[in-house]
Amino acid sequence: MEAFGDNFGPGPCAVCTTRNKRCSRNCEFAAYFPSELQDEFESASELFGTQNIIRMMRRARVGQRSMLALCILMEGVAWIHDPVQGGFGMMRRLLWEIKLREAYLCELKAIIKSEK
Repeated sequence: MEAFGDNFGPGPCAVCTTRNKRCSRNCEFAAYFPSELQDEFESASELFGTQNIIRMMRRARVGQRSMLALCILMEGVAWIHDPVQGGFGMMRRLLWEIKLREAYLCELKAIIKSEK
């Protein structure tokens, strides 16, 4: 989901496409929301609203905009996969998997110790 760089994809950015606007070469959102991420942007737009995304991006410092754009896209995708808990549900599942793997690792360490 890496959306950042100097080479913008063909076609207007996802923000301009959603707003039915003409996307110029110096569009402020083209680097963060290229046309390849249109589906991800649409899910984020349903969650936050296009105007709110634009407002958040304009208020963020220039150095933080790429991280903000990535977070916005990831949150939108998380809500598509889990419409009840969204990103929180994803984090809970990941934390549960970490705890499960840690418990499995402790079991393996105990088995290795007992064999010596």
